[in-house]
Amino acid sequence: MARDHAKKSATRYPKQSTIRPPSSKPAFISGLIVGALCMHFVPALLEPKPSDAITKADPQDGSKLSGLKFDFYTLLKDSEIIVPDGNQSIESKNQPETDYTYLLQAGSFRNPRDAESLKIQLLLLNLTADIETFELDTGETVNRVLVGPFASRAKTASAKTKLAGNNINSILLKRKL
Repeated sequence: MARDHAKKSATRYPKQSTIRPPSSKPAFISGLIVGALCMHFVPALLEPKPSDAITKADPQDGSKLSGLKFDFYTLLKDSEIIVPDGNQSIESKNQPETDYTYLLQAGSFRNPRDAESLKIQLLLLNLTADIETFELDTGETVNRVLVGPFASRAKTASAKTKLAGNNINSILLKRKL
């Protein structure tokens, strides 16, 4: 028995042809061309055309305009307007500011512990806070957390923005002194 000691080549499977999808380059390039043409020609088509009424002036319209008379020159010359003195209005604006004090209500709680924790949080923000306790008509006790008092609305607004920056909603309260 004769043996063949020659190396056998490894069994190879026939090459499979890889199927490639069709290239998308032609579609992309044609899309670019169509888009460029649209960008060039569409604005010219969408421009409003000047109307004939604006471009052509009627001679009759010119005669209507020349026939108009304005009487307000003579009417205003004969009328008199009394302007109040500027100092009085400034004093009247300042007076209500001093009669009132402004507070911000930062919260209202039935549980006094919740009111205390908000008061401590406001004190850490460097805002003066107090708790006002009152009783409702139903007999329930409510604890309001008030920030202030502030002498002017400007100081109140700065405190309100500080509260809003820390996600605390507030309500402006205006009380007489």
